[in-house]
Amino acid sequence: MRRIIVLAACALAACGQSNDNDGGSTEAAKPAAATADSGSKACDILTAADAKAVLGRDVKKLESSGGPAGLDLCQYSYDGERMMDTGQATVTLRPIDIGSLRQGVINEGYQAEPVPGLGDEAFWSKDAGLYVGKGNRTAIYLVGVGGEDDAANKRRAIELAKATASRI
Repeated sequence: MRRIIVLAACALAACGQSNDNDGGSTEAAKPAAATADSGSKACDILTAADAKAVLGRDVKKLESSGGPAGLDLCQYSYDGERMMDTGQATVTLRPIDIGSLRQGVINEGYQAEPVPGLGDEAFWSKDAGLYVGKGNRTAIYLVGVGGEDDAANKRRAIELAKATASRI
């Protein structure tokens, strides 16, 4: 479950990077300079304490190399005795403005529901997670707890973003 969620987020995070000139109004993604905004990394935004608070369990840090795409991501999880007794919290930090990523999510056929009060702008997609933009950087929050529905995982993602978005 964890791998599928992380892979989906990585793929969607990358989809806003191309300029699609098929008559739509998508903008080309504009990567920020390496020192733009706070200069924080994903693991500066998501800590073990944050993950433990949102998941309600002791957590372990997962490998966060970013894979072949070299994404800046940080992830924590827990595993229990039963198959559904798992949970994960992931933050992927992208040097791309939120508008470009929102357009990428929409181009994939997913809904982008505005979420007020987070960063400069934020939106939720049940298929792609919680996106919080600040300047030319966007943090993508994914929180999943086995056996919980989308609404509960959305609440957890928003709770995590409220606690950590000031570090973006």
